[in-house]
Amino acid sequence: MIGQLLQTALDEIQAGHPVMLVSVVRSTGSTPRAAGALMLAGANGLLCGTVGGGLLEHRCLEIAAAQPTVPHRETFVLDNRQAGSLGMVCGGTSEMLFTPLDDPAPLEAALDALHAHVPAWLCLPLDGTAPLLSLDTSLPVQPSVLHRQGQEVLAVRLADQGRVFVLGGGHVSLELAALLHRLDFRHIVVDDRAAFCSPDRFPYAEHTLVAPFGALSEVLAGELTPTAADAFCIMTRGHEGDTDAVRFALGTPATYIGVMGSRRKREAMFARLAEDGFADARCRVVTPIGLPIGAQTPAEIAVSVAAQLITWRAEKQAVSGASEIF
Repeated sequence: MIGQLLQTALDEIQAGHPVMLVSVVRSTGSTPRAAGALMLAGANGLLCGTVGGGLLEHRCLEIAAAQPTVPHRETFVLDNRQAGSLGMVCGGTSEMLFTPLDDPAPLEAALDALHAHVPAWLCLPLDGTAPLLSLDTSLPVQPSVLHRQGQEVLAVRLADQGRVFVLGGGHVSLELAALLHRLDFRHIVVDDRAAFCSPDRFPYAEHTLVAPFGALSEVLAGELTPTAADAFCIMTRGHEGDTDAVRFALGTPATYIGVMGSRRKREAMFARLAEDGFADARCRVVTPIGLPIGAQTPAEIAVSVAAQLITWRAEKQAVSGASEIF
């Protein structure tokens, strides 16, 4: 998680410990991680993040430990058929950037932007000098190498601005929220029962709102108004709540609307929505929610839903990130 990585780097700097940010700048062929993957290394090894594990990560940690204050960029061949390779069988190449971190200012600014949900990019000069923070919203969503201020930088967006509205605070929602936090999904939880919707129950939710599902238009208004960047995971405790929640979601531009429920429940809901004039309900609503992995328990269902949300986010970023890369 980028927030944890930034905070860990700040803690190390303030403690007077050398710390190195290792980034994947470019990759070709089959590689463990794509451009934009980040890892924080200290004198004693890995601190946070990953660039893919295995021999590549091991070698990068060795370099960071041996030269913790030296900017460095190196391309690694991950093909054991070529001389000088790391001995891996992936078959691709990874260009790695080693950026010593000793100035807390850009990291503090990046954390502030992350916590304020301000669109921001961490720009890492390819010469290994100190990171820069950019608030230029024209930058690509996908990690990209581009020209900024007369130099080449790797620009990595700090956070996806999309939110997941979790409607219902039951067992699956509880498991899902924990995963959403780990996966860097901003999320908001709504339920009509105070006992199932509180900051204590959902400590990482941006908001926990107690309200009838028929009153969502009043609760999710202003800065909480859903946009095309947002998603809905609807898993209330009953048919009426689901139908009210879906009716509201269909009235928004949200690009993912998932509903948990049986086939019988699903068909009854679609029939009511059709009567209400929502002719596009079957096209826009994903139900049953989640990928078909044979999930049974709340935790397993949450994994299937989280996996589907990862796919949705990746597809959204691929569309919006179609920009020129130098």
